[in-house]
Amino acid sequence: MEINYNFISTIDFLGCLQGLVLGFIVFAANRKNKKSTFFLALFVLIYAYCFIPILVVDLNIVEYYPKLLILPRPGEWLMTSLFLIYVQKISIFSDKKNDYWSLYPGIAILVLQLLLFFTPVSLKVQVAGTFWYKAIFFLGHVYSAFILYYTWRFVDRHITEVENQYSEVETKRLLWAKRFVLFGFGLFILHILWFALGNQFYFKLIYAIANVFMLYWASIYGIVQENVHSVIANETLINDLTSTRDDIEIPNEQLEGIVRQIDHFMKDSEEFTKKNLTISSVSEKLKIHPRQFSRAINLVCHENFNAYVNRYRVSKAEQLLTTDSLSNLSIEGIGIEVGFQSKSAFYSAFKKINGTTPNQYKAQLFT
Repeated sequence: MEINYNFISTIDFLGCLQGLVLGFIVFAANRKNKKSTFFLALFVLIYAYCFIPILVVDLNIVEYYPKLLILPRPGEWLMTSLFLIYVQKISIFSDKKNDYWSLYPGIAILVLQLLLFFTPVSLKVQVAGTFWYKAIFFLGHVYSAFILYYTWRFVDRHITEVENQYSEVETKRLLWAKRFVLFGFGLFILHILWFALGNQFYFKLIYAIANVFMLYWASIYGIVQENVHSVIANETLINDLTSTRDDIEIPNEQLEGIVRQIDHFMKDSEEFTKKNLTISSVSEKLKIHPRQFSRAINLVCHENFNAYVNRYRVSKAEQLLTTDSLSNLSIEGIGIEVGFQSKSAFYSAFKKINGTTPNQYKAQLFT
């Protein structure tokens, strides 16, 4: 019997090592005792640990150390739940109750696996070949897929609320988390194909590389991601004569009146040119509750706050592009002048409204 070194095991080893280092870096970065960072660190460390049971089998180490048979594998049941709670804690809904229930099945399975791990080797050999033991891991993958779907839906709700509160949303949408979830679904499908088509080398290779990539992806993006706070979660009622409850009908005439008031204010003050503009800062000046503000533009203008502000910004940019008053400014400079924080945000909003980029729009004007 020999240790079975191979290329895939090298990738798994490097993935494990990378995960442990990144996990402790995330813990070290937790200077302000942010629970979101804590859950991210747990997610990364458990992800890193998941490489160990694979290495023990692939390297044939179990043949030398039979006690390592049936090492606990909490990843299938716990990892996606930890990622869900991390996302919830950095989201705009961070002040609401988190879904800790998603951790309970994983904790129960982990306790069961630990109890089994410390049983005699002869018993572990018998258990490892049983149907129910293998079924636990299959059900764990199904449960992970369910939590990934649940996370996807949660991020969608987060994006909707962010766009209803902020004019700048590039770093607040958590699109990287949504893409991570999508990639996780792909990994789940790959795992199913791996078992269905047999233990083929290329499936194992792709699976190992994908896991290392996802571990690095979540760690790096998670470290740099800032918490997204709601600007209206703790707002007090500004106008005592109006109600903010969503279940109370507000006449269309009143909503249209609110939108006209907002339109006049935006045109006269050009408040939209301010960076980091939020629905709370505008509503405070107009003495309109943010929830009423949001509801009015949602129902009357059929757009969110972000789209509403961007429409004014793009309109102002069109004016500047057609005049020579700011000929010393670049296209990017014009975007910043009208309130956008980055070139990508300006180009994206401009193309969404006009179907063309600012450069193409300007070229068409002078041809």
